[in-house]
Amino acid sequence: MSITVILNTHHDELPATVSSRIHPCMASGDDSSEGEIAWYAQRRARRMRDTGVDYGVLARTTGFPIKLVWIIGYTLLGRTIDDPGITPQRFSMLELIGTNPGLPQSRLGEALGLSRPRTSLSIDFWQDRGCVERRPAPDDRRSFGIYLTPLGEEELARLRERVIASDAQLTRALDPAEVTELRRLLAKIHG
Repeated sequence: MSITVILNTHHDELPATVSSRIHPCMASGDDSSEGEIAWYAQRRARRMRDTGVDYGVLARTTGFPIKLVWIIGYTLLGRTIDDPGITPQRFSMLELIGTNPGLPQSRLGEALGLSRPRTSLSIDFWQDRGCVERRPAPDDRRSFGIYLTPLGEEELARLRERVIASDAQLTRALDPAEVTELRRLLAKIHG
């Protein structure tokens, strides 16, 4: 499936017979429904091109295709994880907590570009699920380090597999060198 086809596919418009099988396809790499998905996506892409809509400056910007890819990535991740409560932001928070045990909440928020309230909500989400805990910092009783619980370690391992599968599906039309180059170029933009 080409990136153009993927970009022009919106998950809400997939037929029920296709959308009901996306999750197993993403998780297992099964190609049984990919033909149907590709056919529908190509049909949808043709429809979008044939609308006669002029995208104006959007067609010449970098942000617009990045936004389209983000929508696709978000949709693929949602279907792969199969839990509407786990968003890319929440997964990112759990990943940072897992790879930076004991980091204070403020540093986690800064790393993800989140406001204090959004950071608290994201950590609260995982704490309510029993996946993280706040522990007082040994050198500052007013500060708390955030740590994974054993359940959090299991959940992070499970989610990592699904995120990797989702990302592989997102970049499927690219060869490994192109994926590396895409990531390099995007890193130049976001610093």
